[in-house]
Amino acid sequence: MSERDEIWGHGWTMDLAATVAAVVAFESLPLGSSGSRRAVVEWSDGSIGEALRWYDNEILLCEGDLIGKTAVQLSALKGSRDRAWLRSQRPRRV
Repeated sequence: MSERDEIWGHGWTMDLAATVAAVVAFESLPLGSSGSRRAVVEWSDGSIGEALRWYDNEILLCEGDLIGKTAVQLSALKGSRDRAWLRSQRPRRV
């Protein structure tokens, strides 16, 4: 039996071993949301749900970035891309 756990304090439970089987949609989010885009995916356990939220002016994600990854791997990917964007925004010394 796969391990199940609550994700990000939202009360959602999912199979932590599940991987992204297919991307269902990339959606724009309304103003005031915690992000400007989200990826809705089908997981390998058959469930459909949101995999990630992000601000599209900060990081770029595509279908190939998501397929085959677990929720933990997706969180790490988003974090590494977000850190790279933040580093690129540092003021340059003259």
